[in-house]
Amino acid sequence: MSCCDRDGATKDLVRSRAAWLLWCAPVVLVLVGALFPSVRAALWIPALSVMGAACLYNARRCGRLHCHITGPLFLGGAVATAVDAAGIITIGWAWILIALVAGTALGYGFERVRGPYVAT
Repeated sequence: MSCCDRDGATKDLVRSRAAWLLWCAPVVLVLVGALFPSVRAALWIPALSVMGAACLYNARRCGRLHCHITGPLFLGGAVATAVDAAGIITIGWAWILIALVAGTALGYGFERVRGPYVAT
């Protein structure tokens, strides 16, 4: 383990209690929104925005590899949900959810291959 790995782990918000508010609670809101179309946009837009901003902050703070991928992905999901809800472009919630799940899995897959932290 290099010094960057050790330092990254101590600064990693994913390993803190804050993770419950920054990622776990928003994931629950995304799941609830998937089940209830009438509140989907109202839940997804803020939940994905919080998760995306937290990922970008965490990527900068500790260099967590998957956060470099999921930060922009979640923010893009929030924008896609807003654009779809506004009727500007029809994207379809299922495609947004598939992209979020696939992108998150890809980010974690990269971590399994390369390790959880990159130099910041």
